[in-house]
Amino acid sequence: MTDKRTIDELSLAELEALVEQRRRIERARQFAEGAEGRRFRPVTVLPANERAAKASRGANKRAFLRDRVLFAIEVSAVIGLLAIIVGSLTNLQTLNQQVVQARAATPNATAPNPAVLGQELPGSSFPPSNALSELPGSSFAPESAPPALGVRPQAVAALPLPTPGPRSPTRIVILAINVDWPIVQGDGWEELKQGIGHRVGSVNPGERGNLILSGHNDVYGEPFRDLEKLDVGKEVLVYAGGTSFRYVVKAKRVVTPTDLSVLAPSKNPIITLITCTPYRVDTHRLIVIGELAP
Repeated sequence: MTDKRTIDELSLAELEALVEQRRRIERARQFAEGAEGRRFRPVTVLPANERAAKASRGANKRAFLRDRVLFAIEVSAVIGLLAIIVGSLTNLQTLNQQVVQARAATPNATAPNPAVLGQELPGSSFPPSNALSELPGSSFAPESAPPALGVRPQAVAALPLPTPGPRSPTRIVILAINVDWPIVQGDGWEELKQGIGHRVGSVNPGERGNLILSGHNDVYGEPFRDLEKLDVGKEVLVYAGGTSFRYVVKAKRVVTPTDLSVLAPSKNPIITLITCTPYRVDTHRLIVIGELAP
């Protein structure tokens, strides 16, 4: 019901309540109108469950975008790694082909560098370091390296390579794994670039003792790439000039590079073939031992 009383008829308390009501209406109007005269747009308040669902959809979208970005980064990294591996393998294959071509052009080439006595078995696919314990046959001058603890420089003096004689090995043929390579004197890094290395001090083909031959399996032509496939009972032919000597494989084993027991002399005429293993990992040495056939 509308109050039709005049202002004079209202009490003081009623007047104050009326003024306060007008003030609230005015403040509400000012708040509803923007600073530039725009009308107030009421905010729609969603129920709690709808707000949670909307927030969850937003979080899921952000997570999806993050996962896509991370996946793209991982794919790019894998592609880059594969490109590096393919490039390395291509370069290695090119190097092997160049060595094979060079060997075909100069089949009787031998390496002039002296072998250096070391503390590991020959046949490593990695070039020697500047330490005195480097592999035999390194071209690094031992006097320029810092002496190892407890090792005297004269203990690692270089030995001159012997001049090949009429009984020196010159060629190795293993029909079972398609090997036909020249043999050079010495089994160091530089010598094994030229072919299969005959260890200085080991016997010649057909002689009583240990004939030690070493070769690479994954660089410089990969001459002993398939040596691990050579089974017991297969033949190894070693030539000294035009004379061939037949050895029969009797044993195979894998040793660490520091196991020098395979270099020990023998009372019987045997052959010891040495190369790195596993292929392109080269943490160990594959040893194949054969006996001279009657």
